[in-house]
Amino acid sequence: MFNSRIFQSIIVFAIGVFIAIWLGLSIATDQTVTILKIIAVVLFLICFALGRRIWLLIPFAASLAISLRIPGQPDALLLAQIALIAFSIPQFLMRKLPWRLQFTELEFWMLMLTLMVAQVYMRNPVGLNVFGGSSVGGKGYVLYAIALASALILCGLRVPTSDLKWVMRLSIAGGLLNLAISIVGVLVPAVGFYTGQSYTRSDEVNYENREAIDTRVATRVGFLTQLGGNLALWISCYISPLIALVKPIWLMLILVAVAASLMGGFRNGIAIVGLTFLLGIAYRSGGTGVLLSSFMGMGGIALLAAINLIAPLPPNVQRALTFLPGTWEERYKDDAEGSTEWRVEVWKEVLLTKRWIQNKYLGDGLGFSAAEFAAQRNQRKGVRAGISGFDEHRESVIASGDYHSGPVSSVRVVGYIGLFIFLLAQIRLAVHAHHLITRYRHTEWFPLTLLIGIPLIFSPFFFTFIFGDFKTAAPMFLISCGLVSILKNNLPHAIHDTK
Repeated sequence: MFNSRIFQSIIVFAIGVFIAIWLGLSIATDQTVTILKIIAVVLFLICFALGRRIWLLIPFAASLAISLRIPGQPDALLLAQIALIAFSIPQFLMRKLPWRLQFTELEFWMLMLTLMVAQVYMRNPVGLNVFGGSSVGGKGYVLYAIALASALILCGLRVPTSDLKWVMRLSIAGGLLNLAISIVGVLVPAVGFYTGQSYTRSDEVNYENREAIDTRVATRVGFLTQLGGNLALWISCYISPLIALVKPIWLMLILVAVAASLMGGFRNGIAIVGLTFLLGIAYRSGGTGVLLSSFMGMGGIALLAAINLIAPLPPNVQRALTFLPGTWEERYKDDAEGSTEWRVEVWKEVLLTKRWIQNKYLGDGLGFSAAEFAAQRNQRKGVRAGISGFDEHRESVIASGDYHSGPVSSVRVVGYIGLFIFLLAQIRLAVHAHHLITRYRHTEWFPLTLLIGIPLIFSPFFFTFIFGDFKTAAPMFLISCGLVSILKNNLPHAIHDTK
């Protein structure tokens, strides 16, 4: 009788021999396609080797946060979800998957959100434009369904505590790999292109219009914003950011996190780092630490403003700080204010007219109406104005639903009723994350609960007042419910239980 490990080794060896022959025959014809095949094969073997631990790809991919420029442009998290489903179903059918789903409050909110998405799909079924349907764009529903299936698997999984220890390690590994790929992408543009990274340099030349780009224009560097947020979260998991200020190595990491978020050029990047550090201090140093750190933060802003008078800070930094009082140049303040006013005008157009949202109480769904799809096609053809009367770019933004506002995008998809349910669901998820953190405060699992919990606790505020999009936030909410559930169901009982 074969031992299971021997049987698995034989299968892997047989697959490896077949793949080696296949790749050897194809490498001479198309090297690019062959490289993609090799990557796909390696990923398959990794998934096969993980077995029941396939779920660990979720936290790793969430931190990796890259997308691939292949058909469909999937990101790493989506691919991890597909792998989780594909490799879990056979194990479930063979009754080898330790899975037992319980209907708790988190599952209730997942159900409520799913019902809102289901009702809007039933009222506005997505068709294909080639058949002349009244709405197109079913990708959002597919992504939601994949996230829901993945979340249900996570909610019912029973895993050993030794596997949970890998969540922190893989999350850090994914974030560092994101940084490495991003740096290589800057040096080798082809890598940046195929990994979905985009980079804008202020010293480039606009060859299309034969005009030099202003070198003092504030640009954006997305991977630096990602690095700042990751570092702030990792630091807060292991030590109070307030105490870290008196420890040289930790202080250097804090400075790197702040500098990266500033150089990223995104105001929401500053908000993420600030909120993460604030919550880290709150859970590790209490209210007194929060009060002290608030005064220190104001002092730091005043110092940056004073430095800016003597030696002007880079454009990215000044624009990112424009929402705070300081000595920032008027051009960057006007640019930021103009961006805000531009968005407000879009929100008014969407919410106060009937041209873009037909049912503001129940929503219009994740697809596009014929008028919205026509507006997007007009934008690609160079038409300068559309049915809203706005300029080309703004018309495209309105038609695509890219409002840069969580509440407004939610109204478009699931209406005011769905927005209320979604906000309440996010708040309740934040409460569960808070309970996990406080319950395991004096245990070895405290860093892990902070890693999962801190982003979820400020998520409702961030989604409502800073930046959000229903199409990405709803699937991420489902996955977050799954991660919180897997901790609640599998972490050992805490002696200091405060719930």
